[in-house]
Amino acid sequence: MKILLVEDNEDIREGLTDLLEGEGYSVTSKASAEEGLALLRTESFHLVITDYMLPGETGRWMLEQAEREQRLRGTEAVMITAHPRVSPPPGVRLMHKPLDIDDFLRVVYESVMPLRAVGG
Repeated sequence: MKILLVEDNEDIREGLTDLLEGEGYSVTSKASAEEGLALLRTESFHLVITDYMLPGETGRWMLEQAEREQRLRGTEAVMITAHPRVSPPPGVRLMHKPLDIDDFLRVVYESVMPLRAVGG
């Protein structure tokens, strides 16, 4: 299962990458919405995990742009944030920082589980 992780905080990005790779996922990480969108234009992923607040554009902007460009067909998305009043785009799961690791891994698993069942 391929995951795109977009997070500007290097420590969080590296920590989540290590965590997810330890669970058997293939993770590609980027530090900005613009970099994430550029990658979504050239590769497909099973799951996109993005922080809301990023330098430049937001994670919400990235997901909305990718959806408009039909880059998220068959791709689940999770948005993480420390901000209390963020609303995700339709169909995107929202998780608040600080992340509960067990809850985070459960959400990741639930997001890709239907794909595993059909061999995607």
